[in-house]
Amino acid sequence: MKLSVKIATLMVLALLSGPASAQSKTELTVALSSFSTEVLDPVLGGHIVKYYLSLMFDYLVGTTPDGQPSKEGGIATRWEASADHKRWTFHLRKGVKFHTGEELTSEDVKFSLQRAISKRSTTGYAGPLRTLIADIETPAPDRVVIVTKDPTLIIPTYLSRSLSTEGMVLPKKYIEANGDDAFARKPVGSGPFRFVEQVTGSHIKLAAVDNHWRIGTPRFKTVTFKLVPEEATRIAILRRGEADVADVSRERVKELEGEGFPIHVRREEAILHMWFVLDQDGWPAPMKDRRVREALNLAVNRAEIAQAIFAGKADPASIPMGLSWSFRDIGFKVTPEMAYAHDPARARKLLADAGHPNGFALDVYAFQLPGLPEGKAFAEAVAGYWQKIGVKAKLIPVDYPAFRKLWVDRKAPGAVGYYNIANRDWIGTYAILEKQAYGPSKANDTVNDVEIDGMIAQITRQTDKDKISSLMRNIFTRLRSEHYGVPVVYLHSPYAASKTLGKWNPGSVMYDLFFDELASGKK
Repeated sequence: MKLSVKIATLMVLALLSGPASAQSKTELTVALSSFSTEVLDPVLGGHIVKYYLSLMFDYLVGTTPDGQPSKEGGIATRWEASADHKRWTFHLRKGVKFHTGEELTSEDVKFSLQRAISKRSTTGYAGPLRTLIADIETPAPDRVVIVTKDPTLIIPTYLSRSLSTEGMVLPKKYIEANGDDAFARKPVGSGPFRFVEQVTGSHIKLAAVDNHWRIGTPRFKTVTFKLVPEEATRIAILRRGEADVADVSRERVKELEGEGFPIHVRREEAILHMWFVLDQDGWPAPMKDRRVREALNLAVNRAEIAQAIFAGKADPASIPMGLSWSFRDIGFKVTPEMAYAHDPARARKLLADAGHPNGFALDVYAFQLPGLPEGKAFAEAVAGYWQKIGVKAKLIPVDYPAFRKLWVDRKAPGAVGYYNIANRDWIGTYAILEKQAYGPSKANDTVNDVEIDGMIAQITRQTDKDKISSLMRNIFTRLRSEHYGVPVVYLHSPYAASKTLGKWNPGSVMYDLFFDELASGKK
């Protein structure tokens, strides 16, 4: 071969391996350390599976990548409340079709919301919506009116992409004709990607709709979410070009950056928070004693965890369930005295004063979660701190669905679990407080406190933002003073991307990596 031909051939190969080939790539592969659950029905999976559900389904209310309500990204093109904030009218986008070809109407929205708040539903916020919604009216195919029992500001946000899955619109005719079980195996939505296949424990594959109002003509023909618990394997397939996006531990970031892989970091994406499993009557012993809860907090060296476990890509936290993106909204200030010192000596004294000079047995469940590949190492570290103050912490490795069932069924009272609770604004923060700190909800509450219950109940029916902010500040203050849980660190979460992936903004929406812009063919 002549030298000039060789050079020309090498130039062609270089072009094919550069940005131009990124534009021609038709498959997107996302490798995650955990799916939490692998449920395809939105009323059974909840917000922790939005990674793929948000591509399959449209929401009544859209959301921008930074978590703000959007009249561009949802089925509703506009909405308004009555003067008394008890009637919310949503005007629907025309011409939206399900993957079956059926047109989406107000009857589908009504059916979907009724299904989301039914007794069968396990979604994140079905409870407060059941309590609040009085009726759903469909005066026209392109108009839905949600009637509430009390004045409220929360309806649009609760039915948006920024929170859980209650706002996802499902096909009424398809589900009624085929049944819930068939829908769970082969779901149908109206989103830019349709379901193709699921192999439990392996992957979920989606295929693009030819043209969709959200993203136009899609850049990718397929999107595959792969479950790859082992980090070494996730990084290996990223290096081989078999994955385009992968969640990675914080300690591997510098290594991958050195190899030229773009790293997208969501700052303060979540608060890593440990909580106690309650029993049917509330707080079990010894967690019932405030001194015990304080001792467990003082035993933990948060600064050391931030550095040793999370490679400095984390900051110490001090407010139980303290979602920091809400602090500015409600005017809450975290003062220096609220920070937990690392004080094992005082922790041991508090345990002795509470009648536990020799500690007590404590089960600590260890599992991985999406965006938290360090989960088990973190649990081991915290258990180690507690052992140093005499608590006989027993580490129990388990997968998250198994632990969640124990938690919801109250089968492990007094045990400790943890969650990387996605950060959010004031309405989203209220939603998680209502879910986890409101006694009457029973299924998921992790705090049993009559005073907090009363303040949360007031917020639901309050339309004065200043009064809402005051109530939420008081809730945070009481959560901290009573040591309701062990807030550990705020996590800055890294996602590694292939070198040819192109522009991508993962946004700040909880449990949703917002692939819309990346997959979009719109210019």
